[in-house]
Parts: sequence; C-alpha cells; structure tokens
Amino acid sequence: MRIADHDLDLQRGTLVHDGVPVHLRAKTFALLSYFARNVGRVIGKDELLAAIWPDVIVTEDSLTQAIGDLRRVLGNAVIRTVPRRGYMLDAARPMPMQDGPPTVVVLPFLTLSDRPDDRALADAVVEEICQCLGRYGLVRVIARHSAFQCRPEDIPPQEAARKLGADWFVEGPARRVPDGLRLSPALCETASGRQIWTETFLVGDDGPTEVLSALPHRIVTRLSLDEQKRAALLPASPSADLGAWRHFVAGVAALRRYGPGVNEAACDHFHATVARDPGFALGHAYLGLAILTVGRYDASPPDVLDRGLSHALHGVELAPDEARCHAILALARLWRREFDAAEYSARKAVETNPSDPDPLAILGYVLTLRGKPHEGIACLNAAIRLNPLHPAWYHGDLAIAHHVAGNHAEAIACIQRLPALDAWKETRLAACHAAMGDATAAARHLDRAEALSPGWDAQAMVDSWAELEHDADHSYLQREVRLALQVRRNLTPDGRKN
Repeated sequence: MRIADHDLDLQRGTLVHDGVPVHLRAKTFALLSYFARNVGRVIGKDELLAAIWPDVIVTEDSLTQAIGDLRRVLGNAVIRTVPRRGYMLDAARPMPMQDGPPTVVVLPFLTLSDRPDDRALADAVVEEICQCLGRYGLVRVIARHSAFQCRPEDIPPQEAARKLGADWFVEGPARRVPDGLRLSPALCETASGRQIWTETFLVGDDGPTEVLSALPHRIVTRLSLDEQKRAALLPASPSADLGAWRHFVAGVAALRRYGPGVNEAACDHFHATVARDPGFALGHAYLGLAILTVGRYDASPPDVLDRGLSHALHGVELAPDEARCHAILALARLWRREFDAAEYSARKAVETNPSDPDPLAILGYVLTLRGKPHEGIACLNAAIRLNPLHPAWYHGDLAIAHHVAGNHAEAIACIQRLPALDAWKETRLAACHAAMGDATAAARHLDRAEALSPGWDAQAMVDSWAELEHDADHSYLQREVRLALQVRRNLTPDGRKN
C-alpha cells in the first residue's frame, strides 16, 4: 500500500521509503497497520486504544506520542485529526480519468418508426454498445445517461459530441423495415465532423446479439486500437429472444422512473424476461434489484433479501464479465449488511468495466457506509467526470459521503442540487446547518420535513438507519440530528435564540 512517499507491506510488516526500510516502534507500526486497514475512516480514540493496547491500561498520551511518531515519518497531512471524533489516515486513492485513450460517445439513434417500442429497443442497443466498449478498457465512453440527454431530435450529433467532450461520436438512424429494425450507425470525428465508417445492421427476431457482437469491434478497429482485446467487446449477457429483450428494456425503463407502481411493473417485466430466457444474466440481476426495491432495500423482510440476493448471484454466475451484475450484487449484499462482500463486488464491477460510472458511484456509496467517506467522495467525483449529465442520485450519495466526512457545506450544496427533497433529506440539511451554527436554517428544514411527512420523527428515523457499518459514524449522525432539534427548541417564536 502506498502512503505518501512510503510503501507499507502489511504481510511482511515493513515500511519502506526510497528502497530503505523505516524503523518504527512496535506499537507505532501496529497503529499504522490499523489505520491502513481502515483507510479513510475516522477512528475514535477509544477504539484505537482498545485495538493497539488491548491488555494494558494506558493514557491518551501513549496514543498522542504514537500519532506524533507517524506524522514525523509520513508528514503531518497524512494523519488527520477530526475534531471531537478521532483520527483518520487520509490516504484515499482517487480514480482520475487517465490521459491518452480517445473518448467516444454513442448517441441515441434517430428512430424512424411508427412503433413506439422501437425507440426503446434502439436505446437499449446503444446502452449495450456503451457497455461493450467500456469493457474494452482502451477507450473512454461517455455514460449512457449523459448521452441520452442529447437526442438527435434536439441537438445536432456533432454539437452534442462537443458538449460532452468526446473525440469521436457514433450516430445514425434506426428504421423499421419488414423484417426488423435496421440500424445504420456511423463513426465520426468530432473536431471535423468527417465520417470514417458506416455500416448497416438488422435487429430481427433473434434479438440484437449480432449487432452487439460486431458493432463495438468495428468502432475500435476504425480507431486503430489493440485487436488482441477483441474478446472483451463481446456482449457479456446476450439474449437471442427478442421478446425477452423487449421485456428487459421495459423493466429497466420502469425502474428508472419514479411514481406509484413503477417498481412493481419493472418486477413483472423482469419475471417475464427470465421466464422467456432463463439464461439471460442481466434479466436475473435486474429482477433481484427490482425485488429489493419493491421490498424497500435494507428494510426488506429476510425472505425478500434472500430472493433478491439469489437472483443477483445467478446473474453473476451466468455472466461473470458483466459489470452491472456485479454492481447489483454489491447492493444486494450491502442491504444485507454484508459489508466486506459488498465492497468486493463493487470493486469487481469497476474493474470489469472502468468506463461505466454507475458501478464507480455505487463503490463510492459502499465505501462511505463502511466509514471511508473520503475514498467514497473520490469515487463519486470520478463517476461524475465520466457522466457529466449524471442522474440525481449521484448528488444524493455524494451528500451522504460529505456529511459522514464532516463536510457540512459540501453536503448542503449536494442536497440543494436534487430536484426534489423528502423529509429525510430535509432532516439531513437541518443537521448540517445545526453543525455549522445556523439555528434558524436548521429549524426551517426540520419544519419542512414535518410538513412533508406529518408525524415525522427525525430522531427516530436517524436512530433506525441501519446502513452504516460502524457505530461511531451512526452516533455522529445521531448527535447532529439531536443538535438540530435542540437548537430549534431554543429559538423564540420570532426566530431568535433564547
């Protein structure tokens, strides 16, 4: 593990600087090792004393001395003091986008058809092409969510590619013909607008498997990239049943909407998907996600948690190279409080497709709930760079990460970017404003929470929130909500402090 300009090997028990071993006292090295196993997490003094001096009664002076020794070796900025909470090893590994590979955006097809479900089918093909290109690892792919906000009916493709920062773009029509849906994609250079390749594909009764197997390879071949990785471009979870595909597309669309009955409708579509094609990995994974969404995530009954996990696991078994299956499995494990397994699956999803921002954002959320909010923030910010026109839930997860990290102003800014606030988000705003000393704002947001949800009990809700792994993080949030409630009680009716 790299910490500042030192290399820490926990298995060998060594710390090396420029090839030279660094001598640390036994307890100081034990403290560094404990920090390294909990990198990015704020650790309280009591926990550190119990972990490093389990059988000895020592004062805080011993801890302070060991912290000082580490700072002299590693630098003052590496071990951070978090007021009233403890210490943290600030060695988060950000995941910046690398320079070099070309950036490609696959824009939605211009659908020329009188069948309303043809546009959804064409959009699904675009999404799968993005996934195949992302797994290749040698191109940056603009995320589906960003690309789909630049539809050809609204903005010229070249202008859309410039807006999204892509070097190359893929666009073209999708026409209904007697034997299926004909796609005519073209690869174009953004700077000049010149077209360097075009071809025609047919999506017929056997589904989009052929186009998904061929089209991504055509793109990277024209960009003169490494042909040895051609296998990575094959769709990880194809279905040869067009009916199964149509149910899958409808289910995903329903799951991405908000409103009464949409999650139940998604569940029905995914059940129909796997009934028609039991070997369709994404169908099983998304069915697991829909089951858990209907069950209300971590609040789902045990049998629902089991069913959701079973489908997610089956999806990974069917398609171990499909990042979305691993990402859904990470959520299923997270909601069962299987934190180690959730982080493993989330990292596997990112490793499988580094260009898909959603698994990266999910990894950021998992790390946050594991008490590593600074690593979580780095992942979420990297996901935002990959998906500049990202969905609103990125802001919600980033707000939680900033709040757990104690970055109250940043958390407030993220929540205020959300299109709609519920009682829980208003309560989080109240807690952040109270921590910053703004009693009036804290009271205002608590009032809004209670107006949005009559009978709302802010303290009971934060007490029952079970997604955080560590009691210290939970207690921290509980204290901030109690502070918000207290400062509201201390205000006079005209908003002044008593």
